[in-house]
Amino acid sequence: MRLGEYDLLIIWGWEYDADFVQLLLRACARRNVRAFVCDLEHLEALPHWLERGELRASVVLDRVWDWGDDYMRHVPAVKRFVPHRINEYELVEQAWNKVAMHMAVIAHGLHAPYLIALPAYDQQPVLPPPDLSPLGGRFSAKPAHGGGSGVLQPLTTWHEVLERRKEWPDDETILQAWVEPRVLGTQQRRAWFRVFYACGSTFLCWADDRTHVHDVVTPEEEQRHQLSVLRGMTQQIAGLCGLNLFSTEIALDEHNLWQVCDYVNEPCDYRLKSKTPNGVPDDIVASIADRIAGWAARRSKRGAARAA
Repeated sequence: MRLGEYDLLIIWGWEYDADFVQLLLRACARRNVRAFVCDLEHLEALPHWLERGELRASVVLDRVWDWGDDYMRHVPAVKRFVPHRINEYELVEQAWNKVAMHMAVIAHGLHAPYLIALPAYDQQPVLPPPDLSPLGGRFSAKPAHGGGSGVLQPLTTWHEVLERRKEWPDDETILQAWVEPRVLGTQQRRAWFRVFYACGSTFLCWADDRTHVHDVVTPEEEQRHQLSVLRGMTQQIAGLCGLNLFSTEIALDEHNLWQVCDYVNEPCDYRLKSKTPNGVPDDIVASIADRIAGWAARRSKRGAARAA
């Protein structure tokens, strides 16, 4: 492994990130961005390389730190010696707090499903039932700081809530009013969307809430169904969370109201649709990789020198 000075440091470890990393390396090559890849085998050595100046980088994309424990021991050295991060660690941690993001979204004029926050099971095992009527009879239950898994099914009773919160005993539970999306067009598309944000650019996907299958929103569909509003909403969310890389889920409900249903997802799952049924369309992942490479190019020492 050749150490030295690089524009972009890529830290990764999840086996399903391999295609994304390859697309990112190709994008870097096209933009003349020098990239150094650090996998799990070399993660322990990374802080020493940075501290000794054996490895220098202008920008970092870290895809492992959120695993916690040993996988984030490198973070202090990265923060000290790498001047630019695609996403600041502290801002990602703030964005993980769904209750805080819900309040921020509402405060800035966007709509989101009605939400009730419950204390963690470990903190308060016995809970008196709250008034669930504002949730409208059907609702979802999620950990306040964690991601979902699989396709959510609506809950209707307090007993279901009490059982579900035991699945994440050390985290708060949020109950969110169930959103049933409108059906659009002759193809009967459910109006549930995932928008990917990458360094100022937005990429729209149909994201069926029942199957999690993603399809690119074509320019014709964007115009026909007036979906450009999704770009503005996502840019607004980017301003709220301060991240350069994330996705958000937005739905048009049966009352014709745009609802931000899942505020900020980071890190994103960039598995390719060509490899897995509910993956992200390959062209979108390639475009995201290109935007990251461009962001790194503008912040590299050579980019700064050219700008000067």
